[in-house]
Amino acid sequence: MSAAITSPLSPENWPFGLENLPESAYLVGGAVRDALLSRAVGDLDLDFVVLSEAVNTAKTIASHYQAGFVLLDAERQIARVVFPGVTVDFAQAEGGSLEVDLGRRDFTINTIAYHPITKTFFDPYQGQQDLKQGLMRMISRENLADDPLRLLRGYRQAAQLGFVIEPETKQTIADLASLLPRVAAERIRTELGYLLNTPLGVPKLIEAWKIGLISPWFSSLGDRCDRLKNLDHVAAAVSQTYPPLAKPLRESVRETIKMSQLAIAKLATMTSEDRDQAEAELITLKYSRVEIRGVLALLGTFQQLQPTPIADLSIRQQYFLFANVGEFFPALVVLSIAAGASLQEFTTLINHYLNPDDAIAHPQPVISGKLLMAKLGLSPSPLLGDLLQEIQIAKAEGQISTREDAIAIASQKMLELNL
Repeated sequence: MSAAITSPLSPENWPFGLENLPESAYLVGGAVRDALLSRAVGDLDLDFVVLSEAVNTAKTIASHYQAGFVLLDAERQIARVVFPGVTVDFAQAEGGSLEVDLGRRDFTINTIAYHPITKTFFDPYQGQQDLKQGLMRMISRENLADDPLRLLRGYRQAAQLGFVIEPETKQTIADLASLLPRVAAERIRTELGYLLNTPLGVPKLIEAWKIGLISPWFSSLGDRCDRLKNLDHVAAAVSQTYPPLAKPLRESVRETIKMSQLAIAKLATMTSEDRDQAEAELITLKYSRVEIRGVLALLGTFQQLQPTPIADLSIRQQYFLFANVGEFFPALVVLSIAAGASLQEFTTLINHYLNPDDAIAHPQPVISGKLLMAKLGLSPSPLLGDLLQEIQIAKAEGQISTREDAIAIASQKMLELNL
């Protein structure tokens, strides 16, 4: 393992000067690990351990550079300085020494410390050796038990780094798996999100399920493991054939929702096929309304497709398919193909979806509800919504094109209902 100084370790790339650090300050954690792996990262995230005055050090730096200051834990002396695009945490060494502090962490690859003044590494747990071998190795059983989220985080980091969990550590995680439900659901959901969004995450999710780590939330995954394994490959093939589908499949569904459509397709594969039970599972894990809606839309539409070949769907059925699945149509394509459908079967539906003016996939109003009420003497009611929907379907079927046509077909529907 090369000890060459790379970007996160170089003070020239920090938003503050090396002279602002106390002599006892060591850079630790992910920044050191990623630097030694020459791993590209996004925003810079620096964690320093100091022997004393951690909070005062953070306050001084924040004041000097007019940066943001956040006191994270007064008792444990942990504070954060926030620069544009850079977060810097300062923590007082637990146990009064750097070695003791590092010894209370999770895995050896996260216990390598770098002294920026002398440009030397302190590596009491041979973390660099495990980096070379691509291994996730625990510091101790007790450390994992102290914060059971570390059990799942081990799988998440292994997926992100392409590492293997060494056998003793894997067995210990399995032995302690029953502790994970004690962790706040939000924290578990965050780790699952990383695994669902990470290309190498699926094999680790399946491993974690097999040892009982995530099975309390996804009890029925077992018979769909092969489908789950196939999703990334299918998404790549679909994206290659239809490049416009690549973006919605891979990018976040919303700015505030970090999960992609592909990740939501994976989540739908892991949950129960019963929509009520699936919803309960997702609510337990504190998933957002958008994520739950996406999973339920996929499950419902996917199940509706099973008895009828896609080629036999009527215009009306196609209209309702797009109305039900909404923006998650690309995820539905991937989910269906992973379950055994062919991409060719979806050609017509994909062409509808990719045409923004398509009346089946992207219906535009022919007539406003206000005008229809005025013309037919209606008041706001479910009937009005039903009539507007029938007008949209008639347009998709090519039966109408003008407002007059819309009024005529609405009148006809009312006659059929004896209204």
